[in-house]
Amino acid sequence: MHVMKNKIVVALVAAFAMAFAACAGTSENMKEGSAAGNVDSPAAQEKDAQYQQGLDDKQTLLESMFRGFLGAVRDGAPAETLYAYLTDTSEYWLDTLENHARVYDAEALDTCQFYEAYSIILYRLYEREHLWETDDDRMLFMMLSKSGMLERFTNLNLGPMKVKNDRGSVGLAKSPEVPVMIFEWDDRAWKLNLPETIPLITKGIESIAVKKNWTAKKLALYWIEKEYHMTYSRLDESLFEPLGF
Repeated sequence: MHVMKNKIVVALVAAFAMAFAACAGTSENMKEGSAAGNVDSPAAQEKDAQYQQGLDDKQTLLESMFRGFLGAVRDGAPAETLYAYLTDTSEYWLDTLENHARVYDAEALDTCQFYEAYSIILYRLYEREHLWETDDDRMLFMMLSKSGMLERFTNLNLGPMKVKNDRGSVGLAKSPEVPVMIFEWDDRAWKLNLPETIPLITKGIESIAVKKNWTAKKLALYWIEKEYHMTYSRLDESLFEPLGF
């Protein structure tokens, strides 16, 4: 009987020892696996390097595109050249905004954001003062021509351009992390997104409306009067109505 008990005890001890050894081995393997996971494999390192190289290439292309775009604006490039720098949504937005400038009355203007009201009222000023140098693509001309709306708004010290995946941006030098222009990667080239850019550029001006409790159209007229009062005398609420295009 004692012999049987001793055999059972020995078997249990052996079983516990094997189980402990197995747990220790598993724990050690897990530690080794965890340590190995903290070190990128050559394949992972290569993938990271390729991703970073792709971002660097896009950064270079964005900087080149922006220089070309500014040069086209400065040289008075034709509409087809300027449209090539813009997203498809930008072209559609410009067409829509030009139509609004022709038909929106004062009440309809109240549905507009500040940057839209500003564009519409300024368009009507161009029309009334015969400032157009083109019969077509007039909103594009007003936005992107030399000394046009975009150039006046961005005549500031800009910071470095930044790229994140398929989005690019540039901010002011004093606050480079806050974008004032937005770009989108379009398969092979960068394009400027005007509907996203213009609200960012005009955001600072809109703070005036909050302080004075003004409507967007009143603020737009005020800002245009501030810019052009030395040139044109009749800057009033008549610009809230269509001019009979």
